[in-house]
Amino acid sequence: MLLALLLAPIAAGCGSNNPTTSTGTASGTASGNPDVTAAYAYARCMRSNGVPNFPDPHVSISGNHGSIGFAVNPSETGAPKFNSAQKTCSKILPAPSSGDVKSQQRAHEQNFLAFARCVRAKGIHDFPDPNAQGQLPLPTIVAAGVDIHSRQFLAATTGCAGVTHGMITAAQIRAGLNATH
Repeated sequence: MLLALLLAPIAAGCGSNNPTTSTGTASGTASGNPDVTAAYAYARCMRSNGVPNFPDPHVSISGNHGSIGFAVNPSETGAPKFNSAQKTCSKILPAPSSGDVKSQQRAHEQNFLAFARCVRAKGIHDFPDPNAQGQLPLPTIVAAGVDIHSRQFLAATTGCAGVTHGMITAAQIRAGLNATH
């Protein structure tokens, strides 16, 4: 569902100020980064503890800033198995400092605002800005009058995925739209 890919990168994520690689695996530069290694271990732990669809982390780099996030479907985050797995696996992730959390939230909000502006620039003029929590809930997008099933919407959103530095991917958008049919 589109909601999942627009909301969730921070839902169960961890952040890093260390440069990492933009690959989808813990290889290359990322393999030496303990935060990246922990993020992949966390994903494996979540899957082995009852959340089989828990995704691998999205690791991206932008200049000297690296980020690690999880695109978790919000419909899964309230499930008892999710909460139990998260409790079991949370010790794997390093505890972020308050500065890291604020920096990560600010980057999240900036990336999603850039995404909204890009989508509008590509012709979806009614596409809303993120809400006060930095999220783009599907009901808000639909309530703004956006036809999420149009080819123009798919082209605009997949074309703008890159401005989110890996927080939203074109593949996630296509999968999310396919799930709403």
